[in-house]
Amino acid sequence: MVEPPYPSLRRGCVVVGILVLTAILAYTDRQVLSLLVDPIRDELAISDTQVSLLIGTAFAVIYGIAGIPLGYLADRMARRTLIFAGVLIWSAATLFCGLAQTYHQLFLGRILVGLGEAVLSPAAISLISDYFPPNRRGSAVGVYLGGIAVGIGSSLVIGGGVLHEVNQGLLAGTRLQTLAPWRLVLLCIGTPGLIWSLAILLIREPFRRGDHRAAAESPANAAFLGAGWSRIITVYGVVAIASLVDNAVGAWTPSLLIRQFAGDPEQVGVQLGLLLVVGYFCGFVAGGFLADRAGTSGHGARKLRVCLIAALLIVPVALALNSTSLAVVMIAIPFYFAFSGVVTACGFSAILDMVPNRARGLAMAISFFLNVALGAGFGPAAVPLAGEHLFGASAGLGPPLSFVMLASFLLAGAALLLTLRARRGILTGKGHPLDAV
Repeated sequence: MVEPPYPSLRRGCVVVGILVLTAILAYTDRQVLSLLVDPIRDELAISDTQVSLLIGTAFAVIYGIAGIPLGYLADRMARRTLIFAGVLIWSAATLFCGLAQTYHQLFLGRILVGLGEAVLSPAAISLISDYFPPNRRGSAVGVYLGGIAVGIGSSLVIGGGVLHEVNQGLLAGTRLQTLAPWRLVLLCIGTPGLIWSLAILLIREPFRRGDHRAAAESPANAAFLGAGWSRIITVYGVVAIASLVDNAVGAWTPSLLIRQFAGDPEQVGVQLGLLLVVGYFCGFVAGGFLADRAGTSGHGARKLRVCLIAALLIVPVALALNSTSLAVVMIAIPFYFAFSGVVTACGFSAILDMVPNRARGLAMAISFFLNVALGAGFGPAAVPLAGEHLFGASAGLGPPLSFVMLASFLLAGAALLLTLRARRGILTGKGHPLDAV
């Protein structure tokens, strides 16, 4: 079968732009609730624990559980249709949250927000992989991931801006003016998604490339892919480790700056938000560019070498976070997120190389599930556990934070070295202990 040419670069860039703006919209709907904690708690008479379940558990559990079957579905139906449905679901669910009269209704609304958003990134990355040829695919995925980084930083800015306008009487004189401000914010945040969903229809579902046929190009490549998903487990683990440390650094660097350097909480929040966005964005884009430069030969082996180098470069950054100099710590933070972004972007690109087209949605869904389960589930807890059991309370946050970073990325580096040796063993016909997996 003769495959049609790839869509034009211009059309591909438009698609990536639409998906980036969709991701920003998704993160705004996801995180705006954190700005509305006190009024929600007071009106519904609920506890902080119940609020935390709304913000985290209700969303994350369904996001992780539903993501894998939705990723499987993305490999078997039009990805544009799935994303369109997802935007409608999470936007309508945000409106439902704004009108919820009980805690259980609000909890259900948050579950539906997670259900709608679970489809976005796996389907989007699979879609991008068919819009761009292999030598440009990494950069396109990196830009999309960079858009997610911008979404993380801008979501609270957008939510805060809407909250300010509502408090200034944005909807005064309308039938909605009798509603509580937190409800109006959710209605104002959810409504644009229903309109934006029409932009998704501008995306043409691309031809699904049969690049899995490359496995037949040589016995070595066929053997490498024939080992199945076990080869990709290492990449999944490395990307999940990056997510774990990302969550640990994001959760505890504010307290590190406040406790150790007497930082002002409001200024610390703004500064770290900017550093995170800049570092992440540059890292994701650079990682995508480096992935393209590494090429597609070896089914991701060269890209894994880029991941290995970036992981090793995090070692001095981890040591710098334990510095007594505020300037050194503030420089180390964006460098960490940049190197972590390189690891994640190259890791995703390597996964796309390793799996056939027909499994890319599922492959991405599994990776995002592990990132949520390991990253959000264990990342923030790893630092206090290390501090309590290894360093003691008097050591402060610097040593346990550095330890978690060092231990995690040294483990990731060792796993990458083992995988690269396994690949070399297959190519030379010598095999490797991993072949038995």
